[in-house]
Amino acid sequence: MGYLSCRADSSVATCRSITAISPHPISRRSGSSRPALPPAPAAIERFDYAELEAATSHFADAALLGRGSHGAVYKAVLPSGRAVAVKRPSPRRHEVDNEIRILSSVRGPRLVNILGFSDPGPNSPGHAPAARLLVVEYMPNGTLYDLLHSSPRPPGWPRRLRLALQTARALRALHDADPPVIHRDVKSANVLLDANLDARLGDFGLALRVPKANASAGAGAAAATKPVPAGTLGYLDPAYVTPESLSTKTDVFSFGILLLEIISGRRAIDVQHSPPSVVEWAVPLLRKGKVASLFDPRVAPPRDPATRKDLAALAASCVRSCRERRPSMADIVQRLVVLSKAVSAKVWNGLADGLAVVGNPCAVVDVHKTISKRAAASNRAESERESTSALAFDDDEKEEADAGALEEDQVPLVGAKKSPRATEERDSVI
Repeated sequence: MGYLSCRADSSVATCRSITAISPHPISRRSGSSRPALPPAPAAIERFDYAELEAATSHFADAALLGRGSHGAVYKAVLPSGRAVAVKRPSPRRHEVDNEIRILSSVRGPRLVNILGFSDPGPNSPGHAPAARLLVVEYMPNGTLYDLLHSSPRPPGWPRRLRLALQTARALRALHDADPPVIHRDVKSANVLLDANLDARLGDFGLALRVPKANASAGAGAAAATKPVPAGTLGYLDPAYVTPESLSTKTDVFSFGILLLEIISGRRAIDVQHSPPSVVEWAVPLLRKGKVASLFDPRVAPPRDPATRKDLAALAASCVRSCRERRPSMADIVQRLVVLSKAVSAKVWNGLADGLAVVGNPCAVVDVHKTISKRAAASNRAESERESTSALAFDDDEKEEADAGALEEDQVPLVGAKKSPRATEERDSVI
């Protein structure tokens, strides 16, 4: 769900056939009058429409979680007591069928996974049957968009980098699938926060599977499906102007906008600023080497000037106009692992310095003030040094030192093709 969505009805192929929607066998819930189907792997269930309607209190406003141009999402409580999210598409919108197809074949700990779907709803006099409903995991803590732009307490840098890394890992898993999945609608409103406040990538209504050879290059990627370019204004790759130009680097550009949003605290499109586009605002600053001006003024920036510059350089590399020179999501994950470690280490070092000065571990307020004062003084001096040399926005990025993988706790994405890297670093969350 999101805002300012730019989509075309023809951008998503639809299919009325249940077998085409889900490649897995489906199990029907007990109590239905229809014949039972083979058991479903991965717990994909076929729900009764009336049951889901009742679980949402007949799609009551009190159960509404979010609404967009393509439908609404409601919280529902199943008879078992489990809370789920039910997506109800808008009339004559069929993205939910595509979402069922995609999510039925991929599954991972950094994704909002499918739990099941319903048959189309009953006919109403003079109206077509209601579209089928999609049931996915319930994310109780809102979206990254809300956290960045609506929370009274903006997140600190360790948390921002952790959420960026988790989102990057979700995209890497999709791009590593066989065939690769291109999300096409990466944005902060589609990054949801689960019960552990970890990031989960959701809303696969525009996602597409692309043959491996075409996914990286983009040439001829739409030979079979011919999808119309679609996405969200502010995040949409300007190089994605024809169906043939779709590639995994399309998602990389959108992730770069998301990373700029995380760094700066600005919305991707904000008409209260000039220019309203975060990338059009950030790129001139990066070209002039004004890295310190890029960071969210509501919180003290990372203390290490090299970390700040590397983080800005990573975002800059993702939004390059030449898509061939953008990094892959695998490269982005590697660099974010290093940056996350660096930011976390600096925070702990700063806390230790503050405790040493204050001399009282319980004096949290005094420690915070001490660290803030030191950071402000340090940032003023370092920003002067940063401004003396411009960031090489379009230059090839230097190779990052191998800092090793972080301790991870998740399993590989179901449907992903194994790669040599998978034996060294499991696709997980720090």
